[in-house]
Amino acid sequence: MRSSRDGNSTPVSPLDNAFSPSYLALLRDRDDAVTAAEAELAGPWKIEPVPGRPGAFAILPLWEDLAIGDPPVAVLWHLETARLLAVLLPAIDREPLFHLEEQAGAEGYPLVAVYGEQGPQVAGWLDRYEPRWAEGLHLLEAVVRSPWALATLLEAAGPGAEEQVRRIRARRPGA
Repeated sequence: MRSSRDGNSTPVSPLDNAFSPSYLALLRDRDDAVTAAEAELAGPWKIEPVPGRPGAFAILPLWEDLAIGDPPVAVLWHLETARLLAVLLPAIDREPLFHLEEQAGAEGYPLVAVYGEQGPQVAGWLDRYEPRWAEGLHLLEAVVRSPWALATLLEAAGPGAEEQVRRIRARRPGA
């Protein structure tokens, strides 16, 4: 419910919008910003059961709802897989945090990391040209930067894995 200054309340529709229809139409005619793909998948995401499809889980942006007809970005049969995809989506279209140089130097193929305002820096060298390793590092770096992503990964792994992680962490020096 939305309250006015005089104390009266009016119902809020999920389709209410702060922007006029003509303004929204103008936006649709413009080119997206360079960061639009990253913004589209940045989340936050929610996972909800799909009505009428027992065992199916939909992934939607937090502000959308299956009940009002919003289409999910995915429908998956396993909750664990849905959790994994919800973690992956914000990381996958981000500007890569790592890339591998195609030309080897004396120490190997330079692995370049992008650290914010510091800009690109050589993070180390690989003995072979394997760009998937840099892509994997990008995804893992994005996950470890997000406490939500880490928690969601542990949920996807299940309680047995969480217990093992607790035991491993408790036995490591400095834990």
